[in-house]
Amino acid sequence: MTLSIFNDICGCWWLYWILPFLLGLLLGWLIWARYRRYKAMYEKKTSDLNAANKRIAKLEEDLKKCRAGRADFESQISSLKGQLREARGRVTKSENTKKFSNQKHTPKAPPAPVVTNSIAATPVAVPTPAPASNTGAISDDKFAALKADNLQVVEGIGPKMDEVLKSKGVNTWSALAAKTPADLKGILGTYGDKYRIIDPSSWSAQAKLASTAKWMDLIDMQKQLDSGKSGKPGLTDSKVEKIMIKLKILKRWKQDDLKAVEGIGPKIESLLHDDGIKTWKALSEANTSRLQKILDDAGKRFKLADPGTWPKQAGLAHQGKWDELEELQDVLNGGR
Repeated sequence: MTLSIFNDICGCWWLYWILPFLLGLLLGWLIWARYRRYKAMYEKKTSDLNAANKRIAKLEEDLKKCRAGRADFESQISSLKGQLREARGRVTKSENTKKFSNQKHTPKAPPAPVVTNSIAATPVAVPTPAPASNTGAISDDKFAALKADNLQVVEGIGPKMDEVLKSKGVNTWSALAAKTPADLKGILGTYGDKYRIIDPSSWSAQAKLASTAKWMDLIDMQKQLDSGKSGKPGLTDSKVEKIMIKLKILKRWKQDDLKAVEGIGPKIESLLHDDGIKTWKALSEANTSRLQKILDDAGKRFKLADPGTWPKQAGLAHQGKWDELEELQDVLNGGR
């Protein structure tokens, strides 16, 4: 009996081989099915990626065209604004001519008085302001930021003297304009010899120009006053301009400072210098493809910089058209 059972088992030896075979076959099928699944997923993702790259390339091309179109429109806007400003200037000039014609028989004002400089005994004449210029480089709306209690717009008045005058009730340009040089000397005299060397002879005249918003006259007058110190008439900023620069109402740039162009900082300026572009004129004559290559060669950190309007801006700076440059930069974002 026992021997018979043993023989039956031995007769089914093939079961020990077919079972692992079947298990291996099942495992191979599972692996193959999983492989085909992931392969299909990979091919689909690769196809999606290629399609996305094509869309990105097309969008970048469209963006370049849009930037070029925007630069053209901004240039046209700036040109139109310049024409509008010139037209307004002609209208203002015509009105001034008409006003002058109506007043041509008005008696001339007496000549400027001669006063004695408190430092030296040499007589010094108070400069007479130059004729008003409504077509100057500074637009009238910028002067609106100057407040009537800012006595420091007057050449010769600093923070300490501003406090002294206000402590005596002189709080505005109009109040200062109403004072005579003798009145001002009297105010300074209350402090003994401390302010004896200060000469207030032109303060009232300056304050009157400020109170009547004759800013270009005041700037011209202050440049004449300043020329007595520097020996370079008209080459230095007036007190009014210095204050407006300090208040960030005006911008002043050194000759051929490329950072005057919106979108150019110290690093990009250095790159341009290394490529031989060192002046506003040179930048205005450079084509955008050359500028873009300079940025591309400098690496990915300058990828976002857009030189599309740089030549236009540099041209305005080179020609001294600061109002037009500022109007153009008002609508730009990092040079774009």
